[in-house]
Amino acid sequence: MNPLANYKIPFMGLKPGNHEFRMDVNPEFFACFPESEIQSAQGILDIVLEYSVTTMTLRLSLDLTWKVPCGRCLEELSFPLQHEEQIAIRYGDETEYSDALWILGKNEFELDISQTIYEMAHVSRPTNRVHENESDCDPNMLGYTMNDSEEESKKQTDPRWDALKKL
Repeated sequence: MNPLANYKIPFMGLKPGNHEFRMDVNPEFFACFPESEIQSAQGILDIVLEYSVTTMTLRLSLDLTWKVPCGRCLEELSFPLQHEEQIAIRYGDETEYSDALWILGKNEFELDISQTIYEMAHVSRPTNRVHENESDCDPNMLGYTMNDSEEESKKQTDPRWDALKKL
């Protein structure tokens, strides 16, 4: 069975009104995307589908916890990945997807939101993946990185480069 099949919402036969869905997002989901930078994230996606005969609106709320190594000390960190998005859905001749508007062709009968979940998670990643305070980092690992930078600064530089630095 395709693991991404769980991230499809069949809308044919729904009565007009609001319909709520909740989906688990786990590492198996991200394993389906080999280019994903997120491998070990766990959480939920809450969905409200406002369905009418002519249009639909998807309100998505993603709440994940991402485990990633600290960029300074390599100790495991947990980052919250939270993102909310609203997508308007209309009917048309051909299926087209953009960020805020999906146009569904006549043959469509379900909404595949797996790519949207993937994008929401990646957009909400922090740029710096380090402990907020350096004091929270593993001091043994910081000792290794500090020693490396001290050794590099003590190395002799080529005098020709030193002359260029004075320019």
